[in-house]
Amino acid sequence: MERAAVVFLYNLLMLTALSLLSPVWAPWMTLNQQRRRTFCGRLAMSRLAGQGRGRSCAAAADRIWIHALSVGEVLSAQPLVAALAQRYGSERLVFTASTRTGFETAARVIAPDVGALRYFPYDTLFSVNRALAVVRPRQVVLVETDIWPNFLYRLSQRRIPVCLVNARLSDRSFNGYRRLRFFMAPLLSHFARICVQTDADRRRFRALGVADGRLVTVGNIKFDQCSIEAGAADRRVLAQQLNLPADRPVWVAGSTHPGEEALLADACCRLGSFGLNAVLIVAPRDPNRADAVCGVFNRLGLDARRLGQIDARQRPPAVVVIDRIGLLRRVYALTDVAFVGGSLVKAGGHNPLEPAAAGKPVLFGPHSDDFRWVYQALAKAGGAICVADARQLAEAVRDLMRDPERKAHLGRCARDVFLSHRGAVARTVTEIEKMVHQGGQDVGRQPH
Repeated sequence: MERAAVVFLYNLLMLTALSLLSPVWAPWMTLNQQRRRTFCGRLAMSRLAGQGRGRSCAAAADRIWIHALSVGEVLSAQPLVAALAQRYGSERLVFTASTRTGFETAARVIAPDVGALRYFPYDTLFSVNRALAVVRPRQVVLVETDIWPNFLYRLSQRRIPVCLVNARLSDRSFNGYRRLRFFMAPLLSHFARICVQTDADRRRFRALGVADGRLVTVGNIKFDQCSIEAGAADRRVLAQQLNLPADRPVWVAGSTHPGEEALLADACCRLGSFGLNAVLIVAPRDPNRADAVCGVFNRLGLDARRLGQIDARQRPPAVVVIDRIGLLRRVYALTDVAFVGGSLVKAGGHNPLEPAAAGKPVLFGPHSDDFRWVYQALAKAGGAICVADARQLAEAVRDLMRDPERKAHLGRCARDVFLSHRGAVARTVTEIEKMVHQGGQDVGRQPH
């Protein structure tokens, strides 16, 4: 199917769906606080600093627009954005995120390295055209995902090269894209370059119709995150903030999903039956679920409190639930053992490199398709252990807590894997630089 036909069909279906479902989405958009806060910014992007009628920033002709969907992608993008800022200057970079939590994370970790931070536009013709008129990019870099037909088509029409970086295709994504190959192949042909994480990802993109000349294997830019270093003073301050007693071991469950906390509560009870008085710190993937997560533990008789409820004058809780974003990375540096969530339930698993960067043993469940290669590398090197259920999780935590030498060995192995695979950012910047010099000369051409 030709690109224009794909976009026409997409817009026809979208307009039909918006019209038919307006009695549902209009009240939802109005009543949902999170959607209300992002609506205006995504509908019509505000001007950049220095813009006005008939004028624009000095760097407008050379802007690079970098986009990441949400929290995970924003954190992945941070080392790449820092490298691009060093190479081209922060004033030339515009960064967008789609979700509120992604935008808030970007404001914390990305904003110092870019000239402007905005919400990504809705994929309507009005919103996309408005955003392109505001940013006027020389090129666009998409991090990992968030592929939108109108956005890509308008870039192609304006001969603005776009690069997809840190790209990967899980089993689930590949199978879904393959079923829609008639639709996905024209969309993917808009990319002047796709920088993939592994050769397996490269083969999958090729199977979807992407010309091999547009694919390059560069590795995973998540390995280029800064190592997590925390001195005794840092750990002491964080322990005081969480009201953690100095004589109790600590384990962390990061990025957990609904249904997973019940398994963690089961594991906590089993640890108690083993005689291990450990504190569990839980960081739900969605911090707004903190109260519900506390309820899961409380119903089993475990004292669970949100971070915002912690009071140093009270008895330390058995479970601390993190109710804000941006803290998990520091918490990993405090822990003895780390479990990475989304893996005991069918959510694909989350990024295990943050605990690995902190030199901590990594535990994960059987559902780790989204980061399969990374988990395999960690397990093969002896830095991670796969657990099938709450019983195995409790036993693994117990065994590591009771064997400090083995625990330290697993942490070292995990950190070695993290350090040994760095360099993807430099390789990605090289590919982006080629596009800068190349301009839009091959943008809009169909691959052979």
